[in-house]
Amino acid sequence: RSRWDSIGDGRVLRVTLMHLTNSRLGCTSSPLRLTSDRGLSALGREFISHLESSNVLVDLAHASSRTFSDALEFHDRSKPMLVSHTGVQAVHPHWRNLTDRQLCAIADTGGIIGVFFHGPFLGGGFFGGRVEKVAKHVAHAVRLVGAQHVAIGSDWDGMIATPLDMPTCLELPRLVQALLNEGLSEVEIQLVLGGSFLRLLCAVRP
Repeated sequence: RSRWDSIGDGRVLRVTLMHLTNSRLGCTSSPLRLTSDRGLSALGREFISHLESSNVLVDLAHASSRTFSDALEFHDRSKPMLVSHTGVQAVHPHWRNLTDRQLCAIADTGGIIGVFFHGPFLGGGFFGGRVEKVAKHVAHAVRLVGAQHVAIGSDWDGMIATPLDMPTCLELPRLVQALLNEGLSEVEIQLVLGGSFLRLLCAVRP
């Protein structure tokens, strides 16, 4: 029996390999890493193999650059990968955000990128900024890889500074309007607001 058999019992949909510090699986993108970027560990490779064979999504949110590339190189090419919550480097450079190359790499697996709402990481300032910042990150990702690979990854359950004009889900219509202002179509917005994730879910759990 595997040490992780319980993860493959159908109750777990995704697993993130690390958070703001390194784990036994790999290195974080956070400055709290306090070490060189050693990438994905042997245990991390074993864990990814188990997750994918169990139809559990591998979530590369918080992964360091080398851990990210190691995981993509190692994983089962028939399986999609996920970044559940991130920002976009091309819109606002930050250690927590993904480069265009990383966005394309996730899309090439058939996976999705979720854009979070944490203002300081999006360029909205310490107090959260405005919803337009979220829309700019989403719009860039959609133009780069297509709306079928972009989703909302709010991170409302984290310790985040949300946009001042969208502190809760009740204000999501403001994000819709901001996305329309960015030139996204209604079909693209429907994908971002849930359609792309449902596509991914059906691919993993048909």
